[in-house]
Amino acid sequence: MGNKLWTGAYYLTGLAVECALKSCLASAVREHDFPDKDFVNAMYVHNLEKLFRLNGRLWAALQADVKTDAKLNSNWSTVKDWDDSKRYEVVEELEARALHEATVAVGSGVMEWIRGRW
Repeated sequence: MGNKLWTGAYYLTGLAVECALKSCLASAVREHDFPDKDFVNAMYVHNLEKLFRLNGRLWAALQADVKTDAKLNSNWSTVKDWDDSKRYEVVEELEARALHEATVAVGSGVMEWIRGRW
């Protein structure tokens, strides 16, 4: 049972980052605008780096910040490798905890970074 717990924690942590990114992307579409079909279709991925790259300014800001913040750089390196297909595998505690810590670390966590740009 314990391994299923860590697999779920891993999957849901990455999914939270994905949802935050998609919220940022959706906020770029103004009310009553008809969004570009290619942009909308490109959001139907579970790849965090691809999602970041859909917003050029957000991607550029992340690239600039990871160059000056070693901890954020390390955290982003961990978070960007999240793989949603691992929900069908066994994720060990160490990997799940590393993803969670990289996501929520105070001052340099990826989620805090995203929230600062909402």
